[in-house]
Amino acid sequence: MKTRLFMLVLLASLASSITSALPAQAKSYIAYISDSTNSSVIYWIAKEAGIFKKHGLDLDTIYINGSVRGIQSLIAGDLGYSGAVGPAVINASLAGGDIAIIQSQMNTFIIGNASIKSPEALKGKSAAVHIPGTSADFALRLALSKVGINYKDIKAITVGGAPARLAAVTQGQTDFTVVTDGEKIQGEKMGLKVIIDMAKLNVPFQFNCSVTTRRKIRENPDEVRRVVWTMAESIHFFKTRKEESIKIMQKYTRGVPREILEGAHTANSALLVEDTYPTLEGLKQTLAVQAITDPRATKFKAEDFVELRFVDEMKKSGFVDKLYGRR
Repeated sequence: MKTRLFMLVLLASLASSITSALPAQAKSYIAYISDSTNSSVIYWIAKEAGIFKKHGLDLDTIYINGSVRGIQSLIAGDLGYSGAVGPAVINASLAGGDIAIIQSQMNTFIIGNASIKSPEALKGKSAAVHIPGTSADFALRLALSKVGINYKDIKAITVGGAPARLAAVTQGQTDFTVVTDGEKIQGEKMGLKVIIDMAKLNVPFQFNCSVTTRRKIRENPDEVRRVVWTMAESIHFFKTRKEESIKIMQKYTRGVPREILEGAHTANSALLVEDTYPTLEGLKQTLAVQAITDPRATKFKAEDFVELRFVDEMKKSGFVDKLYGRR
């Protein structure tokens, strides 16, 4: 799937990142990394709709702000699985982390901006950003490079997750930020507009995905397999049971208006990958950008960051086709 990125103008006040204390029994937890309208919705569905239990999994969800922190906790042994994005997985692997992407939910990301008239006008402006290694950080750098702006030519202010970045922009603390579809819709309702549509640049990007350690894959492949199948069924639930899905989104997004969730549901339904295959092209794109500043990246290929056996098995079984009534 091609990357879909927008640049929206958003104007800002800093918001605090929320972190959660990790429970002692790491094996039983899967981290979701954002409370935005699309980054972690499939994990919420898996828990609230009982799909974890349906597939025989004794897993609970925990919120950890940002894929970098989620992967750090995974590597430390505090978690069994974590949500993540491609750039964070690559950075962790380059640093020696023994992890792998086991399935993908979205291979698309969106960047947005508000009243700035052209991409060139972003030069010298302030941006609400996430910590290095996150999808928001990478997507912003990628978008700017595509329009000929050096990252050093903007004023980056680290704020945190998507809701905090949107607040930072709308409250006038910064000039623009990176957002996903739900925040894009919300921003447009506040008078903001798209500046850069990365979809038109045809840039593949690995966005939401699930990650675990290769040790977990070796020692408990059956559990990993069940997690992959659970994610696929949760995507099907989201796509086909709108009202129930929106109610779950309302619980986790804490006060986002129904009309915004409606728009996010429509966008997510189109972007969620039914067969949950990661995008190797998106990982290649990220790796190429990473190689510019990190020579270690030249020694790796996209296939080094994924474990496709479980999505391959799922495809051969016909499970996804059965979910959607295709066989």
